Amino acid sequence: MIRAPFHRALTRDRRGGVTLILAGSLFMLAGAATVAVDLGSVYLARRQLQGVADAAALAAADGGRSAAVQLIDQSGVNGIALATLDTGSYAADPTVPVEQRFRANDPTGGAMRVELRRRTPLFFGRLLVGRDGIDLSARATAARSDAAAFSLGTGLASLSGGLPNMLLSNLAGTELNLSVMDYNGLVSADLDLLGFADALRARTGRNGEAYGALFDRDIPLADLLGAMADSAGNSAATHTLLALAGRIPGRSVRLSDIIDLGPMRGAANASGQPSVVLDAFSMLRMLLSPPSGTTIPMDLRIAVPGLTSTRLMLVTGEGQARSPLMSITAKRDVVLRTAQTRLYLESTVATALSGIASVRIPLYIELAAAEARLSDIQCGETGGVTLAVTPSVGVAALGDIDMNALTNFSVPASPRATVLAQALGTRVTGYANIALGGTQTHNVHFSPAEIGAQQAKTIGTQDLTQGIAASLAGQTQLQVSLLGLTVSNSPLTPLVGALLGTTAPLLDGIVNSVTATLGVRVGSAEVRVHQRRCGMASIVA
Repeated sequence: MIRAPFHRALTRDRRGGVTLILAGSLFMLAGAATVAVDLGSVYLARRQLQGVADAAALAAADGGRSAAVQLIDQSGVNGIALATLDTGSYAADPTVPVEQRFRANDPTGGAMRVELRRRTPLFFGRLLVGRDGIDLSARATAARSDAAAFSLGTGLASLSGGLPNMLLSNLAGTELNLSVMDYNGLVSADLDLLGFADALRARTGRNGEAYGALFDRDIPLADLLGAMADSAGNSAATHTLLALAGRIPGRSVRLSDIIDLGPMRGAANASGQPSVVLDAFSMLRMLLSPPSGTTIPMDLRIAVPGLTSTRLMLVTGEGQARSPLMSITAKRDVVLRTAQTRLYLESTVATALSGIASVRIPLYIELAAAEARLSDIQCGETGGVTLAVTPSVGVAALGDIDMNALTNFSVPASPRATVLAQALGTRVTGYANIALGGTQTHNVHFSPAEIGAQQAKTIGTQDLTQGIAASLAGQTQLQVSLLGLTVSNSPLTPLVGALLGTTAPLLDGIVNSVTATLGVRVGSAEVRVHQRRCGMASIVA
């Protein structure tokens, strides 16, 4: 009878409940604190191990296994062991899974992958898991990035006030007034392509955007020149580029039309990407060139001493090839190209040959794209840089062409015999045609001394022994007719032939000046290596 009321009273009594809850909470808090201490210790140890792994990978890329071991010993972190060290290559290709980008034992080399291990102790957690520590591992991959700055066809003797300046101004749409000093500053200023892209992202407010997406945008030319100035690292070139940026009228350029980034398109930062370097003048010329697959006809009338009149018509484009002027391949090769070019030069020369007041000389030249590929960089005092160069090939003719076909690369210009001179029923006609030869690629090696001296090398098709106009003049077939009848052994034949021979050097000077400005040579290609950089290791994974 007494037990029942006591039981009901006990169930209604709430005193001491907080004490029980607090006791349980303290136990849980102690357990959480215990776990937190150990988790924090493990996290810190893992971060520390990864930092040492990154540093060891960089050291291994520069100095091999011994350098990595030395760095680990000097890191001040105890208990770290070098588990594996693999030599191979790394392909920064976004289409390849990250874990497959490193290829061990690849003969192309240039990359090192290290794996470090360390055991970190547990303090309170050993009561929960029954172990006194946890084994940690960290892996890092570093790749060496060797770079060379080179150019294709920048052998201009002068710019100020001459035809090259006129041609560049026509491409830009305004008078550039580049001096020889400006030109030299641009040629000597090396631009890292991704450094330029980073400067462009900062200027346009697109930080973090993938390089491919950036290059697909239509960007004002002034911003492009400004980004070149920001990344030039050359005060003379920076001043020239900023001046040009404020002078060139508003037009936009899509970089993907002239530069194919290849495997670098999906990257958002320069880490692990190949270092691509070119001189500022080559970059400027590419920006001013017409987009792939388009043509920009230019009709320039030039005053040349020794010639009565000179008319130059120039069409540049890519015809049906539609190849960017610069490409980066999956093998990290860098390729520079020149635009496909058609040139028509019509000149007259005053004369007093048997009543003939002047001789008209029309030249037509059609050039395919020349190409220079950065094929190999050898570091060390006995190394150098090797370029694979394919000279420009095409045709050259002394004769008339179909002017309507000049701007259409899909239609042949069809050179034909032309009237060179006529007077009082006498007519002198002539025709010559030269094929500019083979498509063989030549390996051109530049030693460190040649790179330091900025030595240029010219690779020819070996089909021309002299200038194009001189070669045509020497092969021109002349025919003299009087009142419609062909005259054999006319005294005009050797006289007109001699006039062509003496005029040819003047015409060759015009042709060489124009083609050098465009980076394409007639039957040849001029290349120069501006700089070689070796051993730039960076963490790629």
